[in-house]
Amino acid sequence: MKNKFIKTYWLGLILFSGGNLFNSCSDSMLEENVYTGTSQNNLIAQGETGCKILVDGIYKYVQYFSYSRGNNWQLAPEAGTDEFTLNWGFAITEWGGMQNFLNLNSGHYQPMEMYRETYKLIAQSNQVLISFGSKENDPAYSAMIAEARFWRAYAYYKLQNVFGAVPLVTGGENLSSGIERTSASGIRSFVESEMKSIENTLPPLPSTYGRPTKWAVKAFLARFYLNNKDWAKASKYAKDVIDNSGASLQARYQDVFKIDANSEIILAVNQINQSDKGNKYVALSLESELRNALNIQGVSASNGYGMSNYFYSTFASDDQRVAPFNKNTKQGIAIAGIQYKADGTPVYGTIAAPETVQKHLNRVITFKFPLQENIAKGEDSDADFPLMRLGEIYLTYAEAQFQMGNTAAALQYINPIRTRAGLQPLTVLTLDDILNERGWETYHEGYRREDLLRFGKLLEKVELKYKYDFPASPYPHSGNVSRELFPIPADALSLNPKLTQNPGY
Repeated sequence: MKNKFIKTYWLGLILFSGGNLFNSCSDSMLEENVYTGTSQNNLIAQGETGCKILVDGIYKYVQYFSYSRGNNWQLAPEAGTDEFTLNWGFAITEWGGMQNFLNLNSGHYQPMEMYRETYKLIAQSNQVLISFGSKENDPAYSAMIAEARFWRAYAYYKLQNVFGAVPLVTGGENLSSGIERTSASGIRSFVESEMKSIENTLPPLPSTYGRPTKWAVKAFLARFYLNNKDWAKASKYAKDVIDNSGASLQARYQDVFKIDANSEIILAVNQINQSDKGNKYVALSLESELRNALNIQGVSASNGYGMSNYFYSTFASDDQRVAPFNKNTKQGIAIAGIQYKADGTPVYGTIAAPETVQKHLNRVITFKFPLQENIAKGEDSDADFPLMRLGEIYLTYAEAQFQMGNTAAALQYINPIRTRAGLQPLTVLTLDDILNERGWETYHEGYRREDLLRFGKLLEKVELKYKYDFPASPYPHSGNVSRELFPIPADALSLNPKLTQNPGY
């Protein structure tokens, strides 16, 4: 009977998410193996070993939340804020698809992929729980089961942030006739309950680098409560992480993203320098003429990612988080202004009329994830992608304290972040200061959309970005709050007859 249920469940969910869902990974958590339904039963029969194989398979889908491929979770949510610009489709007739929501619709590939890939992670997590959930009180299984619950809750939280109400699939449903959406508040309640239930089950140190710990749960809950404006709980969890996790700030900002498993990282997506298993951020950002002028070797140039010109203009000139890249030392982060070739001629424009990077590329190139040369396929560096880190937790605590009226405590935790960036400490503080600091500190890490929604400034900031690049063109969705959510993908609507579209699409 159990096997019949699993078969019905998985057939429904394969249709629901549009892909193959039986996966395992090697110890590196990056090498995929695909299992058939028959071998799936064999995994159940293997007990603890089978459970580990299924849990390892989750990490194939966790990679989607990093820069492990050109189309990833970071792309559309962040391009749809003020800090990120994508060159692919920058023309004003296309710019809105991922830049300002102008052309975003249910047929757009990015929402479709976000929806599909995240439900694949949920499905793999559910398979662990379907197969082994009854053993959650067995010490041999409890941490692995908690790990699956962590990633399932993490994925649902991401889905509700961009789509609002989504179907809540936990493994007890027959999906053959479809499933209705659960409200965004219902999803948040589920996520909170799941995370709190595993808070003290996961170990304080990861069993393997890249695995969630009790401190990852607490860091998640700090941000969760911040986004839900429960300042007291956000403050409580953030301070617990700050005081008791053992994490510490790196002295240099770029070392957070350069040094694997450094002291600031609470949870990261593990990236390795192997084909399609690494961090493609730099390769996806570079443009070929600029790459050649900077004498960068063994890195491709997809001419895509970058910081928006508007957002770059908000930084102080001496902010080390956008320190100028030095082509001689190959150190630094931001590539902006007029750049020159070895013969002294400008990379863009002419000697008489040189052009800046901002003007020619419509963006600023950043190496926040540091340049590594001669990498696999010219794309895959081993710079890990932090999902949770102490610097962001400092800012979470500062914001929560400020919202509760404790400005002195807020300054105590926002100023170390500024000092590390080479800026003067603040002596007075406003909400705008906090929002700005969060943006400058965590750009291209996937926080900005959540932050702008919490402050009620998403549409306002995107409009500022749009007008910075196209000052003579009216912004077509000014104040259109329906664009704060993405459309439910057309293929999901066609596969699930009980699914409904978000307003405005």
